[in-house]
Amino acid sequence: MSFKEQAMEKTGKFLRTCIDNNGMFLFATAAAGWALASLAQTVGLMTNKNIGKEEKKFLVPQEILDGTFNIASYAAVTLPIMGLAQKAAGKKFGNNKQVIEGAKTLAAIAGGVISSNLITPVLRNKSSVIIKKKMEEKNLTPPPPEIYDGKTSPYFRAKQPLTMNSYINFTKSTPYSGSLKI
Repeated sequence: MSFKEQAMEKTGKFLRTCIDNNGMFLFATAAAGWALASLAQTVGLMTNKNIGKEEKKFLVPQEILDGTFNIASYAAVTLPIMGLAQKAAGKKFGNNKQVIEGAKTLAAIAGGVISSNLITPVLRNKSSVIIKKKMEEKNLTPPPPEIYDGKTSPYFRAKQPLTMNSYINFTKSTPYSGSLKI
């Protein structure tokens, strides 16, 4: 059997499983949606002419890792939860296929909520710290301006202490800041 025939056979089995199993269909489409969304975001970052090369060196790998974490954490959380839901529903309701499929579908939803709202943000934040440290070691990040120029976020350091005047100037320069009344 050729590689193409094996791929077609495995794809057919998977599609039949998805048709017979709503939970697996939900799992597969959610993972495919995250993969396509991550791909679109990465390509968008790479082709955006308004983003500088230095920013892209951080944002593109971060987006790739974010997509990988989304899909991996979804699979790592959802598949075991779906298995547990299937076993629990099978023990409680016997071989009632409709109840078992409903439990697996709810488990797929729960796995998505847990992974995308709890696990992925933690992994994403930890990975961004690691990437930023590596970039700083290679001097790939531009140094912050010594004096606040009114166009970027102010960096308040010993050379430029935090003053009310510099903060007011910063809030005036940001869009949608409104007026600052003290």
